[in-house]
Amino acid sequence: MNISIRCSDNMYKFGLTALLREIFSPEMAQQTLSIQNVHSKNRPTDDVVILMFSPGEHYLCHAEFFTRSPGLIVGLIDREHIPARGEVPSCINHIVFIPHDTSASQMGAVIKHHWSLVKNANSINKGRSCLGCPHKTFSAQQHQLIRLLLSGLTSKQIGLHMHICQKTVLAHRRALMNKFRLRSDCELLQFLNAAQEKRVFSAEKTAASEETLTRPVAAGAELYMIPASCK
Repeated sequence: MNISIRCSDNMYKFGLTALLREIFSPEMAQQTLSIQNVHSKNRPTDDVVILMFSPGEHYLCHAEFFTRSPGLIVGLIDREHIPARGEVPSCINHIVFIPHDTSASQMGAVIKHHWSLVKNANSINKGRSCLGCPHKTFSAQQHQLIRLLLSGLTSKQIGLHMHICQKTVLAHRRALMNKFRLRSDCELLQFLNAAQEKRVFSAEKTAASEETLTRPVAAGAELYMIPASCK
């Protein structure tokens, strides 16, 4: 049995791994239980995938799961960010969301329950359709704003780049936060970094913008440094 985990918090991941071994080891008998980090090479053989979501990340397209065989996908998420079922992208529409602050006993019970449903379903992969998918995307202007935010520029500097005033920059940033239901600058940075790791912006990148995307946050950047509490 193969389980993959994506979690940047090593202490949380350690406890989660122990919980998963407690859940699945008794039913393995002579089979091998493998728990490892999420990786594209493991995806076809993963029975269970557990993802720690950054705020707003679950509204994006997760094309890597589009053709994945049936199995259990668990999303660990801030309980304030759990979306309505109709807001979940088609590629992960069978995901099970669990608040990341849920007790170990409750989390174990939920995972056990949904794993039993997956085993008993005995379904085959019928594929998924992007038609009518509710995943959220970025406008061309939002792409530009995001690249400049990730480069560490201040609101005033971004305004100069986009040829708009500073108040308009702040309004665009607030609209982006509202679109993905982000509640703070900390959550905005977490979301943008998660989206960048997924290469959501790759479709519109040029050689020049690629340098901007990978440039570290400027030391004196206004508002856009990740607070210590968010790291």
